[in-house]
Amino acid sequence: MKERMFSWMSPKLEIRSSSIHGKGVFAKKDIKKDEILFVISGYVITVEDDNKTNDKFVIDYEIDLSEDFSIGPLKPSDMELMPQHYINHSCNPNAGINGQVFIVAMRNISRGEEIVYDYAMVTSRNERSNLHFKMKCFCGSKNCRKIIKEDDWKIPELQERYDGYFQWAIQEKINKLKSKNKNKN
Repeated sequence: MKERMFSWMSPKLEIRSSSIHGKGVFAKKDIKKDEILFVISGYVITVEDDNKTNDKFVIDYEIDLSEDFSIGPLKPSDMELMPQHYINHSCNPNAGINGQVFIVAMRNISRGEEIVYDYAMVTSRNERSNLHFKMKCFCGSKNCRKIIKEDDWKIPELQERYDGYFQWAIQEKINKLKSKNKNKN
């Protein structure tokens, strides 16, 4: 029996050096659209726990689950057990989120391609949080936003491009925002 991991990574993937940033995840074999690449798991972290921590490492790698919870590593050594955290950001992603725990291919992915998703799919501002997400982008795509922020999910063009590939809680925010705007008209 294999050692239990916090998350599952498709055997079609491998972790290696990335030109985008540090390590990245790459396709060892061709992957079909909507194929599951990862099952996300880790430690469930509350907003209150985040507000108490001074550990920059933790907040850099969390994935929002809701207004109250995120999921991620607690220490650097946890990263080896949660390989989904090696997926780099790109403003031109080939992967997205299905529900809360699945990372899937948004299109067919060729062998050798780096698996990337837009952090707008998994990051949103929480009014109760003392922590804020903002980073410089190094993806190099022609539509690069240069700076990635926690409320990029609000950009209408991204909502349209990534429809159905946002993390569940963010998709719910988008649906409520669209409903509110529809009711105004």
